[in-house]
Order: sequence, then structure tokens, then C-alpha cells
Amino acid sequence: MTLIETRLRVERCVQAISAPLYEGIASGYAEAEARLGTLTRIEEYPSLTPMVARAGMRNYWLDHGLGLEWRVGGNPRLSVQTTLYNHSEGLELRLLKERSRRYPGGVPVAGSNHARRQVWMGEQLGFEVPGLPAARTHRCLLLWDRLLTEGGDPQLTVRVVHPIGTGVWGNRVPIDMSFEINPGGGMFDTLSFLGDPQLDDFFPNITREDNDEAASDQ
Repeated sequence: MTLIETRLRVERCVQAISAPLYEGIASGYAEAEARLGTLTRIEEYPSLTPMVARAGMRNYWLDHGLGLEWRVGGNPRLSVQTTLYNHSEGLELRLLKERSRRYPGGVPVAGSNHARRQVWMGEQLGFEVPGLPAARTHRCLLLWDRLLTEGGDPQLTVRVVHPIGTGVWGNRVPIDMSFEINPGGGMFDTLSFLGDPQLDDFFPNITREDNDEAASDQ
């Protein structure tokens, strides 16, 4: 399968569930804000809101579903690990919060965890080695963040990226695909083709919040 064919396949699969993906993330974050809104010194616990939000997102998809061929997986006892699977299409989406204050480009590095490194070290889309079987499952990251616009209004961003390297602290995690999901569904591609230089900022009119997630997904 060529690069274009593979990217179109991933795009088609994500497009079909773009609305419930965004709704689940928005619902989970709103629930976390409501539950933790009265907690004093909340600024001293930057990892707490993303953790509670991830639980709300997972529960939303378990309760409302994503599509006939999609399943919610991952071990919730490991930092509410959440992965969305479509086995018939060979696609996996691992839920994480972007952390651009710590990682250029926002995509968290894989770190030393062996399971995470296997996910991040996915083959380039459409890349096949002669004599070896093609990858059966494309493992992508479902990334979300809460940003402040230049006017100071909060805004959620959601995107799907495909990493092709584990990343090194202080440098961008290499990716060959990035789709931003819009509120209400629909999305657009922020990388036109493999080999393009990655944009310095996918959201040039938005500034990151001061408080970012400090905990890592296992």
C-alpha cells in the first residue's frame, strides 16, 4: 500500500468517528473541571486535571460508543491508560495529553517504557521492506490540549498523529501524519506529505497554558 493510500485509509477511519472523538474529549475535560473546580491549591497539582479528564473521556466512549468496529482498550489501572482500537482496519489510537511546554511540537517522547517505545517506533506510513510483511496495525496518538487564545478564551484542540520515532528530550518527536479534529467533527491535514519540514507551531494564534501535565501515561 502506498503512502497516499495508507494516509487516506487512516484519514477515512478517523473522519468516520471525528465527532464522538471530540465530544468524548470535551465531555471528559468539562467533567474534570466541574469535579475539581472547588479544590484548593489546584495549581499545585498540574497532573490531576488531565488524569481525571482522561477517566471522563474513557467513560464517555464506553458509555456512548464510537462505531460498530471500534473498541475501548488499555489498562485503566495504569494512569487511566486508554487506547481505541479498530481491528478490522488495523488502526490504534492511544490517548495522551500534549505537553508543548516540555516537548517541542507537543508530542510527548516515549521515554524508557518499552511498551511506549514500541508504539512510537511505528513504521513510516506506506513504507514496506521487500521480503518482510507490512505492518498489520498502524499505531497513532490521539492528542488533546487545552489552550488559551490570544483573547484569553480557553479552547480544546484534538489531533491524531503518527510517530515514527521515540523522540529525544529537547527535540521534536518525528511524525509523518497529523490530522486536527474540529469541534463537531471533521478534520484537516496539517502535514501535506512525508518529507515536509514540520511546522514550528501547528496553532500559531494560540498560546499554551502555564500549567501543563507532569504525569506520564504508562
